[in-house]
Amino acid sequence: MVRCRRNITQILKLEYDQITAQNYGGNYLETLKNFDQIAENDLRLLLDPYYSNQRSRDQAWKNCKGELYEYAVFKYIESVINSDQSLQIRFSALLGSSQYRDQIAIRNWCDIYPDADILIVDIQDSKVKVIASCKTSLRERLTETAFWKRELERFQDTRDVKLIFITTDKDSELKQDVNRYIVQHVLDSVFITDPQKYSDLIRHYKQKYESQHDFNELLSKVKFIADFKDFLIRL
Repeated sequence: MVRCRRNITQILKLEYDQITAQNYGGNYLETLKNFDQIAENDLRLLLDPYYSNQRSRDQAWKNCKGELYEYAVFKYIESVINSDQSLQIRFSALLGSSQYRDQIAIRNWCDIYPDADILIVDIQDSKVKVIASCKTSLRERLTETAFWKRELERFQDTRDVKLIFITTDKDSELKQDVNRYIVQHVLDSVFITDPQKYSDLIRHYKQKYESQHDFNELLSKVKFIADFKDFLIRL
C-alpha cells in the first residue's frame, strides 16, 4: 500500500481550508457535508505531480483521502466548540494526539490503544470524554470500533468514555443488519456527514424497522453531523 506523503497531506489540508474560506464562507459544516465531491473533484488531482504512475496515485489517494476526512471532521468539531463559549470552557478537540493515550490504554502484557482519530477532552479534569473514529466507508472499521467499545467498558477507568463513529457512509453499509445492530446496541452514536446518505438511511430504517418496539432506540443512535453540538452539550 502506497502511503500518503506528509507534505501532500499538508497541501491537501491547506487547500481544503482555502476552499472552505473562499467557497463556503468559512463554514466547515458545509464543506464536510460536501466532502466527497470536494475531495474527488477539487483535491485528488493535487497528487498528480508526486506519483509516477496512476496505480501509485490511486493507492496513495485512499490513504490521503482518509487522513483528509479525519481533518475535515476535526475542523468542524473544533468550529462547533469555538462557536459556543459554554463549550469552549468545557472541551478541547485533538486530532491524532498521543497526549492522552495513557487514559484509553488497554493494559495486558503491554499497552494496547484503540484507534482514536479524534479525542474530545474535558478541560477541567483533563479526562478523555469521547473517542471519535472517522471513515468515509465502513468495511471492517465499524466492527473494530465496536470491539474497542466493549473492551473499554470492561475497565473502571475507561467504561464511561464515549466511542462514536463518524462517516459519509459512502457505500451505504449502515443499511446492513449486522452494522445496524452494532450501531444500536454497541456504539454510543454514529454521525453521518453526507446529508443524502443520512436521509436515505433513515428512510430505509423506517421502512424496515419502524414497527419494532425499540425502533426509537436505533434512531437515537444515528445522527446527522449538524447535531454534534447537541451531543456535546449533553455530555
